[in-house]
Amino acid sequence: MRTLLIAIGLLIVVIAGSAAFFIYTTVLYHNLQDGLVRLQQQVEQEEWAKAEVEAERLKKLWRRADDAWMPIMDHRQVDRTDESFTQVFRLVELKNKESLLLEISAVRRLLYRLMETERPNLRNIF
Repeated sequence: MRTLLIAIGLLIVVIAGSAAFFIYTTVLYHNLQDGLVRLQQQVEQEEWAKAEVEAERLKKLWRRADDAWMPIMDHRQVDRTDESFTQVFRLVELKNKESLLLEISAVRRLLYRLMETERPNLRNIF
């Protein structure tokens, strides 16, 4: 009986931890997507000073997400997303509007794909 209670307790801890981490990951994802939308709007309007501020904010947010996601998510997808963010940050510095808008779209899609593969559903379990 005691073993069963310990097993159930551990299962509850694992499920609660997984749920909490999933919520944290989802919040990070939405914050990154919102920041990328703001950056895209600023670039389209050629507000480069605001775009640089937003890029710095995104850089800090991405570091947090990268640190949290790397141990548990597909490394190749996280690395590809990191490379795309690196290009976004550099293109903001260069003020290269066309390439930057393309790269923002790419990183938004990479983030979406990353979250879709980690979302709990039957396809991902079996």
